[in-house]
Amino acid sequence: MTTGGEGAVSLEVFKLLVDRAGLGLSQKELEELKPLYDLHLEYANQLHAIDLGAEEIAVAFQPDWPA
Repeated sequence: MTTGGEGAVSLEVFKLLVDRAGLGLSQKELEELKPLYDLHLEYANQLHAIDLGAEEIAVAFQPDWPA
């Protein structure tokens, strides 16, 4: 989930995300986990904002199989 640059999600939205995932956390657990979610959401937004140009579409896998 991206926030469109508006910062952290509200506790209510976070609770909806947690409930939808079926985690069933208590209110105390939600309040303890939310700052970590906000931190990692910001990191994810930074990663998604990087423009890698043509390198973005180049994917290669060269397995080193024994002959």
